[in-house]
Amino acid sequence: MPGELQISEAVARGYPPAVLYLRNDETVTTEVCAFNYFSVFTKDHPEVDAHVWLFDGAGKQAGYFHRELGVNGQLQLQTSGLCPRVSGTVAMALVPKHETKLRPGRKVTTGYYAQYFSQRGAITLSHEREPVAAAPFPTSAWMQSYLTRFLRESGVVLVNSCMASEGASVGTARLMALNGTALGERALPEIAPMGAVRISTLDLFPEAERLIGADEGFALEFKGTNIASPFSYYEFANGKFSLHHF
Repeated sequence: MPGELQISEAVARGYPPAVLYLRNDETVTTEVCAFNYFSVFTKDHPEVDAHVWLFDGAGKQAGYFHRELGVNGQLQLQTSGLCPRVSGTVAMALVPKHETKLRPGRKVTTGYYAQYFSQRGAITLSHEREPVAAAPFPTSAWMQSYLTRFLRESGVVLVNSCMASEGASVGTARLMALNGTALGERALPEIAPMGAVRISTLDLFPEAERLIGADEGFALEFKGTNIASPFSYYEFANGKFSLHHF
């Protein structure tokens, strides 16, 4: 759209957007929040432009939002107003209106977070993790433990934070016992650049109940390429939804 800042421009200027999961459907909606931290941590107290890009699960841009934030300015954006019925990723950058003096080295990414509201009143929060990557990157193993009694309600959200056209996410998932024994392994579905996928544990491993047996807990491990820090989740029949970074 006219006047839109491209993500590649933000990356080139040293303000790579941070990436989080986006979910807007009949169960959960997403709000992104930010604070003009430049006005607190730099002497020149700059005003900033807040830029938000929204993508569907296939990595296709579905929306864009821009707002100016003054000294101590804040943003709370209900993304469902921009992209109802869209789930995928949301990326956000705060860019000072005038270049400001930052410490040498890698510039900071946006200090912001997302809140997820279920239709039954539950709220879960996630702060930012990885910035958008301009080039493909390897992913070391991510692992998270789960409670077996909530096996049927459990799953994972995988986010591809790479914007390069050749940066599709590929990799493997392993079902693990808490003593480190591998119980199962399978290839992950490919995730497009800036895309995301939400997969239940039983969709990944249909035999998980038998493989885990009487153990009180189990773990899921993911590794491959272009996979940002995954989210574990539990989603219950009453609509409550819990989301946590690995």
